[in-house]
Amino acid sequence: MPRLFCYKINDMRIAVYNSMFSLNGKSFLGNVLGHWAVHCQVNASKLLKRTDINRTMEIIKKSKADVIGICEILEEQEKEVKEKLRKLGYKYIFFSDGHNIKCGKLGIRIAIASKLECKAEKSDGFPVIDKFAGGGGFVNCYFPKLKMNVFCAHFSIPRDKALYQKQMAFLQKYVKKTTGKLVLMGDFNKSHKKLKPYFLGLELASGCHKSCSATPILKTVHFKDDDHIFVRDIKFSKSGCMVGHSDHKLIYADLI
Repeated sequence: MPRLFCYKINDMRIAVYNSMFSLNGKSFLGNVLGHWAVHCQVNASKLLKRTDINRTMEIIKKSKADVIGICEILEEQEKEVKEKLRKLGYKYIFFSDGHNIKCGKLGIRIAIASKLECKAEKSDGFPVIDKFAGGGGFVNCYFPKLKMNVFCAHFSIPRDKALYQKQMAFLQKYVKKTTGKLVLMGDFNKSHKKLKPYFLGLELASGCHKSCSATPILKTVHFKDDDHIFVRDIKFSKSGCMVGHSDHKLIYADLI
């Protein structure tokens, strides 16, 4: 029987997951060929044949998250993702645009899915560039009965310092102008240690779980806490991570 919500923050699970387009990041070859298909292969239909939305749904179901931010969804996957999320009990699902990729000019999307009532707020202006790792977008949802905002962001890779700083400036401004209870989550492509100075008014609820890369071989090169959940004016208890098919682990935090 599904849990009955009383619209209180206590006993709520928040999660964030970079789904890697529902490709297979559990194997080194699957990861490499999948990313090659996304960023180099022009035939979009061949790319989509490599993906399997059920991979993403499996770990979301396992997470038992009440609210989840999902990074790296392809434009052509939106309809199926939405349909399958609804079957898992997520009634409120909102997408936002990231950068476009070379493959068939498909766009990258970011989403927040919730089992609790919420509405999307206007959140235009997050800087992205149409190139590899040019930024996956930003989405903001407001939960009226909880008087709480939830943000989800997907940053570019830090070596593009100019773009990364523009994205960070946008987000800092957005956090500053938003009053009250706040959850900020996403794929920041940076460790908490490096992010902490940017969000001094927020607390890290998700712990420093090493979330990327979860792919064999690649994690010997890069294995850091890239995905985070920050909160303001909200108490939290435990946090954890789960491994699915993506090259990122799913990160979650329980609010109390």
